[in-house]
Amino acid sequence: MKEKLTIGEMAKLRNLTTETLRHYDRIGLFKPQYTDPQSGYRYYSIYQYEILGTIKELRQLGMSTDEIKAYFDERSVRKSLELLRQKHEELVSKINEITELEENISEKIAYLEQVRAGEDYKKVFFRHIESRRLITLNEKINNNLELCYGVTKLENLLNEKAPILASSRLGIIINEEELHQQRFEEPSVIFIVAKNHRQLSKNYERIIPAGLFACIRYNGELLWNRSKSLTEILEHLDKNGFRITGDALQIMYIDITITDRLNEITFEIQVPIEKI
Repeated sequence: MKEKLTIGEMAKLRNLTTETLRHYDRIGLFKPQYTDPQSGYRYYSIYQYEILGTIKELRQLGMSTDEIKAYFDERSVRKSLELLRQKHEELVSKINEITELEENISEKIAYLEQVRAGEDYKKVFFRHIESRRLITLNEKINNNLELCYGVTKLENLLNEKAPILASSRLGIIINEEELHQQRFEEPSVIFIVAKNHRQLSKNYERIIPAGLFACIRYNGELLWNRSKSLTEILEHLDKNGFRITGDALQIMYIDITITDRLNEITFEIQVPIEKI
């Protein structure tokens, strides 16, 4: 054991690199305590272990070197408590963000596994769907340019991590009156399905009640070219004694966020119905 340590010895003692210590020296954060008057070599003191250990821990808490220098200017219990509280809040925020992202990715994996399992396309099928909250600008989209800006605005309002990638949350609302009149190519209102725990402005929120839906999927076609599929649904409902009970939804089931193959891009139309 000795009091004076070379840069290599101090670095090894604290599991740091010599370059880290040289950097701390250059910026004035942690300098060697002794200089040999004959050789000019500089040495650290073992008694500096506490300062270097504190620097190392503060770096682990995410503090910048400038923040650490300011911290050493005047340390106190109050200042240390405030620092730890601040870093704890930042850490909790990061944990919540990572947790949300992990849940998001898990949902996307499950969704894509379901997609890969495959289902018959261009056939009408029925299923019960739980109540959903939509976020929508309540503005009709007339072309792809307006679609791009509209989707961007909706994503910003959601303020979520990767809300659209590998999900079936983006779609358009097909007005019930237009369905009855078979005006299938009318401009429509776009939406994104919101997560249940998200707070939304009532100006942009719309509730889709739970119920029975007649559904059909088709692929390789443009968003606006839905006439054939809607015609098939209406004919099927008429033959089997069902009536429409509200606006229909057209969902981007598989979109360009997960494939660039036209034959894989898929839409699902959902029409709310009840037995006559």
